[in-house]
Amino acid sequence: MDSATKPTPTIGQIYPWLNMTFDYTDEIAALIPDELLDWRYEDPSGKWTFSLAEQAMHCADARIMFARQISGNDSEEGYWSPGPGEDGVWPFKEYGSKQAILDSLKASRAELDEVMNRSADDVLAIPDGTRKVYEQVLKQMQEKGMDTSGLETRGPANIIRVLMAASAHEAGHRGSMQTLLRMKGINAGNE
Repeated sequence: MDSATKPTPTIGQIYPWLNMTFDYTDEIAALIPDELLDWRYEDPSGKWTFSLAEQAMHCADARIMFARQISGNDSEEGYWSPGPGEDGVWPFKEYGSKQAILDSLKASRAELDEVMNRSADDVLAIPDGTRKVYEQVLKQMQEKGMDTSGLETRGPANIIRVLMAASAHEAGHRGSMQTLLRMKGINAGNE
């Protein structure tokens, strides 16, 4: 196939580890036994921690947030939590069943896949959505009298910066899920 007829690869094809990261999280979430969904590690400091179900729901929420940051979609539909309260505790909607959590991971992945299926030529593009987020954060920081020099140096995020943030964020929470599952004697991957 000559280069004139060769299709342009997608972001997901050029950066396959992004898909691997999200796939692996889905696999780990599927391993959570129903009886451990609400179990949460009790931090010796007394600090609140996510339950296993909440870890997975938070991953679904983050996928939505990152995808919508790129698309510029302001909808709050599909989120499990509005984020932490002033006390640091994240209130979550009732999940109903493990399948509901797995379905939300799948649905949020579909939103992220819209970005992953874009042409790889777009990875350095700065979408209107990230420009809007940048302006909002800059304004909030200025209103609080915070130093904005680092933010201004970075500027609005391009697509690959957002996807790298999504991947790093999700890998951290997936690692927490794996550790918590192993603490309960569950084979949680890489065995």
